[in-house]
Order: sequence, then C-alpha cells, then structure tokens
Amino acid sequence: MGIFFAMPDQVEGDQGRRTFQMIEETFEGGEQGWLIYRFTRRARDLLKDSEAYALLHRATVLAFDSKYALELYQLGALLYRRDVPIWRGDVATLRSKLGVPEGTYGSFADLRRFVLDAATAEINQLVPQFSVAWEVAKRRGRKVTEVAITFRRKAPIAVVAAEEENERHRAGRRARREGTVETVVDPAAIIAATAASLSVSDILRWPADDQVSEYRTPDLYAIGLANGGGHAIQRLADQYVRVRSDRRRQLRGDALRDDWTTWVKGCAEKWAKP
Repeated sequence: MGIFFAMPDQVEGDQGRRTFQMIEETFEGGEQGWLIYRFTRRARDLLKDSEAYALLHRATVLAFDSKYALELYQLGALLYRRDVPIWRGDVATLRSKLGVPEGTYGSFADLRRFVLDAATAEINQLVPQFSVAWEVAKRRGRKVTEVAITFRRKAPIAVVAAEEENERHRAGRRARREGTVETVVDPAAIIAATAASLSVSDILRWPADDQVSEYRTPDLYAIGLANGGGHAIQRLADQYVRVRSDRRRQLRGDALRDDWTTWVKGCAEKWAKP
C-alpha cells in the first residue's frame, strides 16, 4: 500500500507530475467479509501499455552480437503479449528505435540487410519468448515510407531450440543459424546413413530444420533467389513455415517445388506493393 507511481502529466499547460497508488483495498461482506487488494485502474493502464518495462531473458541478452538485435528484442518484449503485437512506423522512427546512427545505412536496402535482416535472424535463433517477422507496409514509388514488425509467441519446440542455442558456445552460432555447419561423423555413422538412403527416394522434401540455404537445399534456395524480389531467402522460408505449418511436411518433389515457387512469387509481389 505504500508503493506509488509518479508520471508526467499536463497541468494547466505546464508539464507536471501525477502521483497515484499502485494498490487499492476494499472490504466486501459483513462482519466476516473479505479484505481485497487490487491494482488501481491507473496502475493497470500504465502496466498494460508500458513503453519502459519488459521481461528480458538474461542469457539471450548476453548472446547477441548485434546491438540492433538487442534493441529489437526490447521492443518485441514490450509488444509480443499484446492483442495486436505489431509495431508500425516510418523509416526515420524505426532508425531511431533501433539506435541506427544518422548517416549510417542510408538506403533502405542497406538498412534491411545490415540491420533488420541481421537482427531478425539473431532473435529468431536466440529468443525463447517470440519470433520476429517484418514487411514493408507502405511504399511511395521505390521509396519505403512505413515498416510493420510483428512479434509472435514461439511454439514449445522453438522455445526449447532457442534455450539450447543460448547454452551452446558462441563459436559456430552464425553457421548454425545460416545452415552452413559441417557435421563431422565417424565411418560407422556414414555407412549407416548411406544404407538408410538406399531405401529412401531422393525426392525433394522441405528441410527438417526449416533452414533454406544455398548448400543444404539448393533447389529451394535457387527458386527463392530467382523469384523472391531480393528479399532474404530465410525470411521467405520463415513466412512459409508459419503459413504452411502442416502442409510443408506433406508436399514432395514437384508439388513442393511448385508450391514454394508460387509462395515466393506471391510474397515478392505483395511486399513490393505500395
């Protein structure tokens, strides 16, 4: 009952401060009723729409390489539990939010590659609470005027994967994220894998770890590169996984190739619209 909030407030044209309690108490019932403690309405409003306080995962914060990933993580931690977990803003506001110095990454292509795509990849690999996806929300001619960033709660299996990655050594993290890790196995394992492959068709399948890379899934990667409108291949794949949650595992060969091609072309067209 002794805890109070103080926040800025306009008072007769001057900037002032308003103070109010965090907890209120009421008594309900007769002689043997209930003494009930509740957060005050103002406290509930302040906590619900907080722009300052969020729960951060300590191991994740220490694991980030990019300072922009950390800024985007803090923004996501404020929003991902809301009914509409989306941030929208113009490019200048986005640069300010992420702390991009003035004069750095002047074109949106550079901002996308070195800030948004890089930070998104780190968050999706390391953050256990949520994943990130972004898209151009408005475009005037060839100039991007607004960006929308969506934060979604991760599925349990993705939560476990992120927590396991946080516990791993930093060495090799980028390779694991990009799907370029070279796995070393003993001869017995090679023989077993070869024997198993003899009974399985070489038909195209969606990768088990959902990572579409130049080396591990060259067919899918080439389609994304040719038809993706310059967008990051893994970003296209992440969107595909979210929408084709069950179907992607059922498609094989030409059916998967055709569906992935249609998806990539559709995303390129949608994201390029003004």
